Amino acid sequence: MRTYRISANFPFALPVTFIAVLSAAWLILNILPIPVEGQFEPKWINPVLATILLIPTGFLSFKMHRCCLTLHENDLVYTPLLGAPRNMSYKDLQKISIGGKSYCIYKADGKVLIRFDDAFTSDASDIVAFLKSKGVPTEL
Repeated sequence: MRTYRISANFPFALPVTFIAVLSAAWLILNILPIPVEGQFEPKWINPVLATILLIPTGFLSFKMHRCCLTLHENDLVYTPLLGAPRNMSYKDLQKISIGGKSYCIYKADGKVLIRFDDAFTSDASDIVAFLKSKGVPTEL
């Protein structure tokens, strides 16, 4: 029995992670007693602004890494960006849309469940073959 895990591709994942790293560095530089040029005049405002940036961007980076679709033999589990994981069956999937090296899985109501491609997902063609064997139709 093989289990597949498809991580969601977010186009804004890299900028969010970059902002989180910059705000963490800004927070560390303002907490350590190192003189830094170009700080705001009230000394307490720099760590506050860095923390205000770090908390939501760190949270989003963590949640984007966690968002995935896990395919098991009899069912699948979808972990959305925000919200609790959902157990689904293969009958809940409408189709797989194949466009070059990118794939899109649609739910029964016609909405996109998850997008993935060959570049970021290992065994993408095996995943599509597995879903075909479970009776999910494909569309080119």
